Amino acid sequence: MLLFVLKRLRFLLLILLYFGCQSITTPIAVAAIFSDHMVLQQQMEVPVWGSGSPGATITIEASWGNSASVEIDTKGEWNTLLQTPSYGGPHTIKIVSEKQALFLEDIMIGDVWLTSGQSNMEWQIQNPINNQAEEIATANYPAIRMFSVPRNLNGTAINNTSWKITTPENVKQFSAVGYFFARELNENLDIPIGIVNSSWGGTRVEAWTSAKKLSSLKPTQTAIKEIMDAGGFESLKENNNKKNSEISIANAAYLKAKNYPYPQGDDLEKVWSELDLDDTTFLQSDFDDSSWDTFEVELQTSQDVSFPITFEQFFESGTTAENGVIWYRKSFDVDDTQENYTLRFNKGIDDIDYTYINGVLVGSILACCTDKKYEIPPGILKNEGNVLAVRVIDLQGEGGFRGSILLESKTENQRLDQGTWKQKHHAFYLIPDFQLHNLSTSELIARESELKTNLKQGRFLNDPNAYSILFQKMITPILPFGIKGALWYQGESNVGNFQEYQELFTGMIGDWRERWGYEFPFYFAQIAPYTYTEADRSHELREAQRKSLTTPNTGMVITLDIGEEKDIHPANKQDVGLRFAKLALHHDYGQKDIVPSGPLYKNHRLFSNYIDIEFDYIGSGLMGKNKLNGFEIAGAEGVFIPAKAKIINNQIRVSAQKVKNPKRIRYGWKNYFEATLFNQEGLPASSFQTN
Repeated sequence: MLLFVLKRLRFLLLILLYFGCQSITTPIAVAAIFSDHMVLQQQMEVPVWGSGSPGATITIEASWGNSASVEIDTKGEWNTLLQTPSYGGPHTIKIVSEKQALFLEDIMIGDVWLTSGQSNMEWQIQNPINNQAEEIATANYPAIRMFSVPRNLNGTAINNTSWKITTPENVKQFSAVGYFFARELNENLDIPIGIVNSSWGGTRVEAWTSAKKLSSLKPTQTAIKEIMDAGGFESLKENNNKKNSEISIANAAYLKAKNYPYPQGDDLEKVWSELDLDDTTFLQSDFDDSSWDTFEVELQTSQDVSFPITFEQFFESGTTAENGVIWYRKSFDVDDTQENYTLRFNKGIDDIDYTYINGVLVGSILACCTDKKYEIPPGILKNEGNVLAVRVIDLQGEGGFRGSILLESKTENQRLDQGTWKQKHHAFYLIPDFQLHNLSTSELIARESELKTNLKQGRFLNDPNAYSILFQKMITPILPFGIKGALWYQGESNVGNFQEYQELFTGMIGDWRERWGYEFPFYFAQIAPYTYTEADRSHELREAQRKSLTTPNTGMVITLDIGEEKDIHPANKQDVGLRFAKLALHHDYGQKDIVPSGPLYKNHRLFSNYIDIEFDYIGSGLMGKNKLNGFEIAGAEGVFIPAKAKIINNQIRVSAQKVKNPKRIRYGWKNYFEATLFNQEGLPASSFQTN
């Protein structure tokens, strides 16, 4: 009997040990950036990392003949180096641990570039760009691949992301600047090019820098210390959550109206589609909108007119009502209800729309600046008295319809953006809520001072502009993936603190290089001219970027000739990518015959009646387009006045009759400016100011 019990216990123990071992065995995994179709940096010991069961051994076997082994540490993490050959492919990689194995296929070896920044780098090819249809149709480059880090602060969406080969369908979601850069390199060098794009619109440089680096920079060290002293970001988030709740209650009590939280979650399409703002009656065709404001839109000859209907037509920039929710309604007739109709919004709606016809949702897109094309289901339209109702949500900056609104069929083409419209401002956007109100347009304008005093803004809990947040969520997951270099297009969100930008920006460059462990080339685009507001001084920001060129192994793309006065997102992304490629081809690929930059101020000499200015990167020589405008000089008193400029021996001589003994010079010194000074290679000179 005792022997039977012992055998029984031994059997149970073996069963427990077996299932216990099974329960703690973690499948091996590789970081999300490693997937089929990826590009690995050539001729480098590239870091490869992932997770698995502590103590197990990981072996990586590459089809080009190299291998590596590493033991998984006590945290269940592993990291090793794998030597890559010269460019070529396709290759495969096998990652094995005991009885488990992962296979990665169609891997190309080439050069990998990281692209990052805000919306002009994020800007996808499906957004408005020059020559869009042809660019998409001809995008057949199997050796160009892109990995796009998703904009997700929870850190989970990247696990469902993979490398994409350039095809007409895939390229629509590619960063336009990143793609045009990669295409130029690929066509010029005939090697595979990989782009890792990690960018987020409307973000400042402080969000892309590590907390450690921010603590060493004068503009941010106090604020970041307060965050760390408060227990870190999670503790701060908890405190902000409590404060936001108090603010929401106070705002609702002041206005005697409900508020609704800003939608958040991994499935953005779902949470936004479910946004209820107590406004479902507004979309109905029989809703009585007689109390709403009526306004007329005059006929425009062009279908590409920018911003024909905006929030700012009613509410000045910077006022409480400039951002929030406005409903627009318009009646229209059609000739033939049996035809198939399409509703098209040229250049999109800024930022988010819910579009209804006769009470039926025909479309909604969570993107501000993409052409929107909604098919109207059969049976919705009638010959007379159709009602278009659009709920437009604007979260920042200029908002509304960015272009013409067309109703199209095979036989009919109407401009719905013209004629009589109705509008109602329904809710403010007060972080973290949409705050309803019961005020008319006239009351909103008359009571602006009172509203600004009494309504409070909270803090966005998942704020992509929080210090260091994007470094943590958008850079850390791809660190230290092997790269050739980095491209950066950002600065628009820092025009308000331009005085600090040079220190912050160069600090971020050093931070990234330290994290990657080598001084890779870092090229950046100078922000393009744009109107901005009177308080903004984007030319000062451009100057901070120009002065950042003192950082070793950097280069700047000058965009002074391709800005758009009324659009912060210039459609010419091709030239930006091409100019980035010129920098790389000249500095990193030995093509010294390529002029990599437009003219950059070098020095000047003072004379009694004029100043001579010398430039770097004059190429085959300086040239003016139209008249050399935009130059100003000042005497000892520091008052700048417009100056005459002419090219003499590839220098610029500037003078003004009213200025004797000039001391200082500047060029392109305003928010929006059209370049007039170029080199013979067609690259514009940067704006600048001397001390």
